[in-house]
Amino acid sequence: MKVLVDSSVWIPFLRGQAPLPPEVSLAMAEGRSHLCPVVWVEIFRGIRGRREERIAAELAALSPSLPMDASSWEEGARLGRAAAQAGLNCPLADVLIAACARRHKAKLVHDDKHLKSLMEL
Repeated sequence: MKVLVDSSVWIPFLRGQAPLPPEVSLAMAEGRSHLCPVVWVEIFRGIRGRREERIAAELAALSPSLPMDASSWEEGARLGRAAAQAGLNCPLADVLIAACARRHKAKLVHDDKHLKSLMEL
């Protein structure tokens, strides 16, 4: 199964604040770890210095991007509406990340309360 790893996991790892969860390390070793364009933007915009930039580039090389195609955007629209109807106020980035995971039938590994709520809808 594909594993989409959210920036809430990658950024603490890049900053040396937390190790990668074993599930992510295994997915990377097996070639099942992925990014999506929204996660990459979140990672890249928060990079502090050359060390993090180098590690982020290595992560990107080991974790191919799942495309945000028209079906991903349609899923995002449906998911965003469902979230609003359920009374959830979730950032658009999180809606798009969850939609990408759903679209590609990927397990989403994260440490984010919004993503937890979205994936439960």
